Amino acid sequence: MGLVVTYFSVWNKAKGKLDMCVKCLRGWWVVPVLVLSSLGAAGRTVPLVDAVKGGSVDDVRALLQEHDVNTPEADGTTALHWAVHRNDVAVAGLLIRAGADVTAVNRYGVTPLLLAAENGSAAMAGRLLEAGAEANATVGTNETALMTAARTGDVDTVRVLLTYGAEVQARENWLGQTALMWAAAENNPDASKVLIAAGADVQARSAAGFTPLLFSAQLGHIEAAGVLLAAGADVDAPLPDGMSPLVVAVANGNYDFAAWLLEQGANPNAAEHGWTALHHLSWVRRPNVGQSKVPGPVTTGTVSSLDLIVRLIDHGADPDARQQQEPRDGYRNLLDRKGATPFLLAAKAADVEMMRVLFENGADPLSRTDDQTTPLMVAAGVGIYSPGENPGTNEEALEAVKLAAELGGNVRAVSDYGYTALHGAAHRGAPEIVQFLADNGAKLDAKLTKSGGGRSGWTEGWTALAIADGQFYGNTFKRSPETATLLRDLLSE
Repeated sequence: MGLVVTYFSVWNKAKGKLDMCVKCLRGWWVVPVLVLSSLGAAGRTVPLVDAVKGGSVDDVRALLQEHDVNTPEADGTTALHWAVHRNDVAVAGLLIRAGADVTAVNRYGVTPLLLAAENGSAAMAGRLLEAGAEANATVGTNETALMTAARTGDVDTVRVLLTYGAEVQARENWLGQTALMWAAAENNPDASKVLIAAGADVQARSAAGFTPLLFSAQLGHIEAAGVLLAAGADVDAPLPDGMSPLVVAVANGNYDFAAWLLEQGANPNAAEHGWTALHHLSWVRRPNVGQSKVPGPVTTGTVSSLDLIVRLIDHGADPDARQQQEPRDGYRNLLDRKGATPFLLAAKAADVEMMRVLFENGADPLSRTDDQTTPLMVAAGVGIYSPGENPGTNEEALEAVKLAAELGGNVRAVSDYGYTALHGAAHRGAPEIVQFLADNGAKLDAKLTKSGGGRSGWTEGWTALAIADGQFYGNTFKRSPETATLLRDLLSE
């Protein structure tokens, strides 16, 4: 058996996409974990190692008279490695006095000190360091014992390592993360305080652009974030693409953290990346289904999304802020969302609850995108990629259409491309919506006046009936015979 290092990664719930570039790696962070694993190989038997595994001080003492204390197992793991792994300070002291090499490295790069840091054992770490262990020895991607101690959160171990010269600003060499970033990511506020007192930079950035505060925002750790802000961290310092900590928190479903950031003075209208927290709430509340590349985030805390909407607006968020960029969230979409307001995005997701809360808190229900698409149109189905993939059932979409109409939406409104709500209903395959629109004066034979629009591939001259009969757009063939039958009946009448 041997002590090995394994790695795991945390995927960014909000982005769901890994492109191998600095800008897009921001959602990843790496945590080396020291675990016990059977190699399954018939290596030589080392009696001293076996005795240490058994935990008998007398057996270890007796075997030291006959065996070399540094004889390793097949993978390089020594008796001292095992004593430290078991956190057996007495046996470790016995081995050290017998000449055990405190800097020994096994096949996986693991030193006894790294195991002590993993265990959070300050007494063991101090004993090893006193005997000559190197405080800045690294493993894997240059992980130091201080990083591991910061992750596990044992304050005394962190202090011992710093006392013996551990470099507080050291970075692992894959994503350039520091010990403070790891403490923040694991919500270890006390360890964070000790690191900051030793000179850790609260504004440092990983290679992917994450500050310690952004790690806390991504994972919803208020306690660690409070330490960082008290030490001077910028509450609005964004990722390289402009996404603020507030939007990062919302994107990951950490509503308590987002509400707390507002109380700390975070800008509720931060939108350097192209949209605000209010916009992003629509996507988190109702992510795409089916073909989407990643599920929506699991929300945390006691603050609801609807409550957060009210808090954002109460803190000055503009309910009619306009989206300027498309998100890279892996979700398929055919609507050009430039100029979209949070209300319009809620309508597109058939999210009647969000539509109502936004309206009740001052949102304009008649807002349009830059190409003059209305909330009523997107509720009906304009801009969805494929029926069943966009959030919201046809029944929910009908309720959203009715609400948009009740709030003043015009069923005959036309976008710059000639889309009407009826075209959207035909695209969605929703006879109930078609009937409602017809009953309220929709023009049944309206034609698209331009080809394209967004990424739809819709063609000039198409009517709602042409769409329902079946057309190839959005990379697939789509038709709705039931909707086509209803439209023919309505036209004949």
